[in-house]
Amino acid sequence: MSENELGRLHDFAVFLRAEENLGTHLGELVERAASVTDAASCSIMLLSEGEANVPRLKLWCSTETLPPSAWNERPGRGDSIAGWVLERGSPLLIADIQQSKFAPMARDRSNLGASFICTPVAVKNHVIGVMNLSSRPDSAPFNESHLVLADIVATLIGKSVQVERLQTLIRSRVAQLSLAREEKEVITSLTDGTLAPARVAKMLAKSFFKDMAAAGFEPGQIIDAASEIITLVSTDIARYKKRIARTTK
Repeated sequence: MSENELGRLHDFAVFLRAEENLGTHLGELVERAASVTDAASCSIMLLSEGEANVPRLKLWCSTETLPPSAWNERPGRGDSIAGWVLERGSPLLIADIQQSKFAPMARDRSNLGASFICTPVAVKNHVIGVMNLSSRPDSAPFNESHLVLADIVATLIGKSVQVERLQTLIRSRVAQLSLAREEKEVITSLTDGTLAPARVAKMLAKSFFKDMAAAGFEPGQIIDAASEIITLVSTDIARYKKRIARTTK
């Protein structure tokens, strides 16, 4: 590993340690990850939906401007290159993706090099996502050194995602009360990174319903509260789309 690579890796680690809210700095996160590995592009997908036995990945961030279809996809085990890595839990290094068995799964690479890396984002032995890297058009193919760097970067990202999720729950009193009612296995899954956000959301929703019902709210009033949440989410999504539209102009 060269001194320059070590310097970029150090800067990346400092960035992750300093950021308390990765969600507001996703663009910088993937740009820095691509810089460390000398990649032309970087994207990260995290497990967010599906049950434990049928996990689904969702695109979390990318250096590229991708079509809506890419953000709407929910690949599972074996459904794509990312799904292949998710299923096996081991990294994939491809010297020339167009000459490999994964060619039918590859996206348009007109502005990218032929080489590709997909490595698990894991917490301990639990895979919580994958990181995809594409080489530069004018650079040599990725090698084992790039793969080692990619694994280190993915490990750092996994730890940061785990810490951020825990901090988010700790800040919420509702979440604290909900977790206090859960079995020990659920708490363990949460702390070791294996509890998907969709499962946490359902858990909090059930707690929300039980608390409102116990407080004497009628079904119609609980529905009104749920509708208000949907309205707030829709407003937040609209703001996000407008912000993305401004940044891509």
